[in-house]
Amino acid sequence: MVDEKKLKKIKKEIMARFPDFRDVEPRLIKKVVAPQKSVYRKLSLGLPKGVKEVYSLQFKKTVRTVDAVKINRILVVTLNEKGEIIKISQSR
Repeated sequence: MVDEKKLKKIKKEIMARFPDFRDVEPRLIKKVVAPQKSVYRKLSLGLPKGVKEVYSLQFKKTVRTVDAVKINRILVVTLNEKGEIIKISQSR
């Protein structure tokens, strides 16, 4: 599990890179990723080795466009088991 100290550090880094998400509190989502058994069978590799845990921080914010339409801006930060950033993606 990602501890509070690492989460705080990651939030600080995200706020520096994406200042428009400064006041948004992220939602932490835990995902369990298992290898595909069918791929292992096709390659004759035996049984899958293990299961990995991946965490996502979702920052979600509603903004108004110039023509007064509300849209959601979403920033997703994917973390590995150690709490290191794997990927950052955002909506436009």
